[in-house]
Amino acid sequence: MKKFLLAIFLLLGCGLSADDSLLRWAADSGSGAPNVFYADNDLLALTGFEKDIIEKIAGIIGRRAVFCQNDWEVLIPGLQRNLYDVVINGIVTSEERSTAVSFSIPYYACPLSLIIRADTEQIKSVLDCNGRSVGILQNSKSEVALTKNLKSVKIVNYPDEYSAIADLKNGRIDAIILDGQIAAYYTKYLPNLKIMDEFEEVKYSIALAKGNDKLLAEINQAIDAMKKDGSLNAIISKWGIGNGSYAKLIATKERGEQLLARNVKETEKGKIFLSRHLKLVPFFAKAACITLVLSTLGMGVAIVFGICFAVIREYGPKWIRLIIVSIIEFLRGTPLLIQLFFIFYGLPRIGITLSPIVAGILTLGINYASYETENFRAGMAAVPYGQMEAARALGMSQWQSLRHIILPQAFTFILPPLTNDFIALLKDSSLVSLITIVELTKAYSIAASNSFDFFGVGIIVSVIYFLIGLPFVRIARWAEHHMKLEKRAYASRKLRKM
Repeated sequence: MKKFLLAIFLLLGCGLSADDSLLRWAADSGSGAPNVFYADNDLLALTGFEKDIIEKIAGIIGRRAVFCQNDWEVLIPGLQRNLYDVVINGIVTSEERSTAVSFSIPYYACPLSLIIRADTEQIKSVLDCNGRSVGILQNSKSEVALTKNLKSVKIVNYPDEYSAIADLKNGRIDAIILDGQIAAYYTKYLPNLKIMDEFEEVKYSIALAKGNDKLLAEINQAIDAMKKDGSLNAIISKWGIGNGSYAKLIATKERGEQLLARNVKETEKGKIFLSRHLKLVPFFAKAACITLVLSTLGMGVAIVFGICFAVIREYGPKWIRLIIVSIIEFLRGTPLLIQLFFIFYGLPRIGITLSPIVAGILTLGINYASYETENFRAGMAAVPYGQMEAARALGMSQWQSLRHIILPQAFTFILPPLTNDFIALLKDSSLVSLITIVELTKAYSIAASNSFDFFGVGIIVSVIYFLIGLPFVRIARWAEHHMKLEKRAYASRKLRKM
């Protein structure tokens, strides 16, 4: 009961109205060790060094800290909607991001760490990753650091460190790059992984909505006070995440404002918006091609399996029909996301390791095959049974009758629902972004999170989705109209003969 009440409290926490006695802080606790996370998946044990830091800051400025859970990708939009006051979740400052939100002075710094399997001998430093697959956390500074040092590295984006570590252990990628304290935390418990190299440097700051200057000043003063009285060092030492970058940060005297934060004139905002989105065109074009390939191939698999299942259900032996019915009901009765995770992350446990693109196509195809089976069954049922009898009377086998007589006519009946299913599959293909494929929705998430612009980027991606689906709708309508004309011509010839 306590856990249930706490869960309800956390859900309602983000809805609390602004109150000077509260400091509503947001983070994604789903996968954030050692930043902000639940110890042993216990809702009563929220912990992490950033939780300790923000609670200390709240005490200094005379407020009570209230936690608000949100997904990492939408932490900043929630901040801009005033769902909470601050975000503290490993947010790295950048000039581009400072146009959307204000940043406090840094409270932590660390190097980026390269993690490899313990039995890997070919990788000694990050420079050895040229031509190899390297996993990074989505929207982290790792991508910029990698592309700056390497020319032919294959970068794989992950929503959380768990997925990246799982793929590294399964051999899908050669290495991963994590922030120093995250790398140290996980390699401590995973002896088959090791930290091989450290490079670059990232600094964490607290994000606030633009215009909240009073709270920003209070937080900056609190961080300065924690640096001077040693309380910040005490928290870092408690978690064992001190390093050279952090020591340099503490030794450097910061001004009471974030140096990157600046006011952008209205005339400059339009130029920044336009130039930023023009640079995204090649990125979105590539992602759109991947979405198109996933959708068309996935639908092809669905149609092939759907035809086979439908024919077996109608004409196969009883025991095979029972098996097919069980498979179809299972596929329709379980979520697509669970099927995707099972195929991609579960099958390696029994020695079957599929690439992300193959796993995505196979999952989409098999899932939608259960729906196409029923469409084809309905289409075959709409063909008069006398057609089959006539074909058999002419000496055709059952398979020849199905192939040349029944299925072509059934296809004309199922074309409209088939088109609808393709559009639905096109949108469901966004789920494969969870297994490292950068398709269109993933590209949107990456671009929007990097710039904190979910509105402008969202409009662009929505238009691209519309443009991808529209030609298929038009083709389906043309084919449906063409088939109707053929039917009318056939009926006309039949009447003339009579």
